[in-house]
Amino acid sequence: MHSLIYKVFTRKYSLSLQADALLYLSDVIKQNEMTQADAASWLELLADTWAKREEGRPLVELAPLKDLVAAVISGTSNGPIEDGNSGSDLFTVIDAFDVPAWWYDPSKKMFTLAFTKGDILSSAESKAALFRQRYDLLRQRVLRNDNFMPVSFSDQEKDRFYKLSTIDSLQGREGEHFLIFGMLAQLEEGKMFLEDKAGSIELDFSKAKSANGLFTESCFVLVDGYVEDGKLRVEEIGLPPPEAREKTRAAFPNVNLFGGLPSLRTDAQLRAIEVANDNGIIVLSDVWLDKQEIMDALGTLFEGFSHSTPPIAFIFIGDFSSKPFVPGSGETAQYRDNMTALGQLIAGFPSIARSSHFVFVPGKNDPWGQGALPKPSISEYFTKRLAGRLANVTFTTNPCRIKYCTHEIVVFREDLLKRIRRNSVLPPVEGTEIVKHLVRTVVDQGHLCPLPQRVRPVYWAHDHAMRIYPIPDVLILADRFDSYSINYEGCHCINPGSFSAGDLSFFMYYPVSRTSQYSKIPKK
Repeated sequence: MHSLIYKVFTRKYSLSLQADALLYLSDVIKQNEMTQADAASWLELLADTWAKREEGRPLVELAPLKDLVAAVISGTSNGPIEDGNSGSDLFTVIDAFDVPAWWYDPSKKMFTLAFTKGDILSSAESKAALFRQRYDLLRQRVLRNDNFMPVSFSDQEKDRFYKLSTIDSLQGREGEHFLIFGMLAQLEEGKMFLEDKAGSIELDFSKAKSANGLFTESCFVLVDGYVEDGKLRVEEIGLPPPEAREKTRAAFPNVNLFGGLPSLRTDAQLRAIEVANDNGIIVLSDVWLDKQEIMDALGTLFEGFSHSTPPIAFIFIGDFSSKPFVPGSGETAQYRDNMTALGQLIAGFPSIARSSHFVFVPGKNDPWGQGALPKPSISEYFTKRLAGRLANVTFTTNPCRIKYCTHEIVVFREDLLKRIRRNSVLPPVEGTEIVKHLVRTVVDQGHLCPLPQRVRPVYWAHDHAMRIYPIPDVLILADRFDSYSINYEGCHCINPGSFSAGDLSFFMYYPVSRTSQYSKIPKK
């Protein structure tokens, strides 16, 4: 049995076991009378969980191993549970400020965790570092794309590949064609430049042909063109190619980029839970609690679901007031009372209040925050009474991440389309819906808000919380633009639209089929 433990932990996961830890595992396997196959599967789950939870700790010690074994045994012995809303490892909300700060090291071609947790008020070095990190992260993704990988002797069908150049290599080579990866930047008034880690060069878009997507300052792009009179004459410009979620995970198998603790259940068990409890996740945005007609509509919504199995979760996305919150005004008490009234309303439907998860994501008009992203969660002062009436409720940041069984969900509240259109440096390609351009831009950039800092500030030390890498299963871009649902590169993207300013519409997402359904409440 020692050889099997060594094979799984050391050879496969590069983990070193202390002698007492090795003996302990062997005893557990004997006491539970596991077969060779069962022991191999159990050790695989144990080693995988250790690698994800104890990131950067290759030495397996006895004390933490005992805790992990106890948790894994209790989490796997009972099989799939009947109530899909039970279990702390099934539905987890990840605060943006708790997202692990993984940094890609291009010299080692691997991710490393930051030594210290970033502060809201960080140094100027953090600003430069965030753009270098975006550059390195996207460039490594581009270079692993099949079209950019050099031709090997064994690959007879592939006759060419794209080769990236750096800006410093353009000097003295006028008239030659180059393909360059870099960031669009306005380094001089009215002039657009392409910038990489080696330098910058002014761009001439007079003959440029763009691909699908929306291009703004601070976007990372691939530019094909030639140098003339010290400028790069752009012939084609496009976004970096996306990378399938499975390919990213295969490249970095033991790195938990999404955040949160891994489930103690196997993927098979989690999928079985999803199938047995496919009750849907409700998504609403702009829920104005200070409007009586909105409260009446929510009552109708809860009434409709109270006669069937409660949904898995309700994701409420701000703004939660029709007016911007002004600190120190009389609106403070009113805002708290509105939250309390919502709690009383939900408590009138006991099965929903007891079984469903409730997630509250703030909008720009909700307290508090300093106008930069990520926006902190709504203060407990406003939400304590509401939280006391619900069994499972989380007040989280904007953006936030949610893990449900095998699903990774990212939620972001921002009127993003309007901002990006207003700051675009090139007109979008005609013949494609504008929302498809938007979704492609966000996913291909691997970032929720690919805008310059002066347009939409992001806390420098927490820019990693704005990444979407690998591509999530579900991306909720809550925007006041018309509602939509789009599939792109294995990601189901949803905009529920404005519940209060629109036609009382919302979306219901079904995890098993990975589809969503547009619904609305009839106005009285």
